[in-house]
Amino acid sequence: MSSNTSPISNVATNIITGFLGVGKTTAILNLLQQRTRNERWSVLVNEFGEMGIDGYLMQNNDSSIVIKQVPGGCICCAAGLPLQVAVNQLLKQTRPDRLIIEPSGMGHPRNILKSLTDIHYQAVLDMRACVCLLDPRKIHDKRYLESELFVDQIDVADIVIANKTDLCETKEKQYFEDYILQRDSTKQTKWVVNGNIKLHWLNSKHREAASQSSSSSAMRSKRSYQLESQFNKLTFDYSRNIRFNYKAMTEYIASLKAERIKAILNTDDGFIVINHAGGELKTQRLDKLIINRIEIISTESFNRDELANKLNELIL
Repeated sequence: MSSNTSPISNVATNIITGFLGVGKTTAILNLLQQRTRNERWSVLVNEFGEMGIDGYLMQNNDSSIVIKQVPGGCICCAAGLPLQVAVNQLLKQTRPDRLIIEPSGMGHPRNILKSLTDIHYQAVLDMRACVCLLDPRKIHDKRYLESELFVDQIDVADIVIANKTDLCETKEKQYFEDYILQRDSTKQTKWVVNGNIKLHWLNSKHREAASQSSSSSAMRSKRSYQLESQFNKLTFDYSRNIRFNYKAMTEYIASLKAERIKAILNTDDGFIVINHAGGELKTQRLDKLIINRIEIISTESFNRDELANKLNELIL
């Protein structure tokens, strides 16, 4: 932590938003690899889950990167006070050159932008591009198109980035382009695979116009909360010495119907990260085990005890 007492000013700040399971954490990890090594970056991760996993995946031994994780819901609610407290603490403790904020997949980006463009932050934060990651396959799903929150994440963004495009059909790509063009013909769009965002995309200024809306804020908030209430959050935490059957665990997680399942686990095949979203399951290895945890977010109503018993059967 720096002992510098000079005023904090002009911190390049980006919001990277997007719905559950779209790949925001992977995108931020890619960005961290691209930064100039003498720059200090701080990342504020707000997770919808009860305890959180994403922040742990970003942790490393680089002292010029600081990750602050705020699990358990949306920090942009309650008049923005939780967000402001978290941002103020992070700025004071780290004095970063760049601040990245990753709202939860159920976060309200318009409220976040309203807080961060408040007069209190005008000399402190230099708001750069607000980015929305989107899975083009979701554009066909009425549940998403009729969601005020999903549409709002697109509307407030300066750049909409289609992720997971390797999984899309040609017609889905065209429908995505047509949909964005219809909503705002001036909005930038990009196409990536595995969250491979380019750092220079973040450096354009945030457009104030992107934050405007003709919809009533009361109705917008009401609909957002209704959507958020449809999701169930289940977290199972284990001591780090407990080991799971890797093959059985991945097969079981793949069988569950959920918007997003993330896990960091000790298995008989090593320390593993499991990410299951959009019908796709990915795994990666870790050098060390920080937590032993499974987190499920789903519109399906699971019985916690039955699920816990099934998971216990996979312990070696």
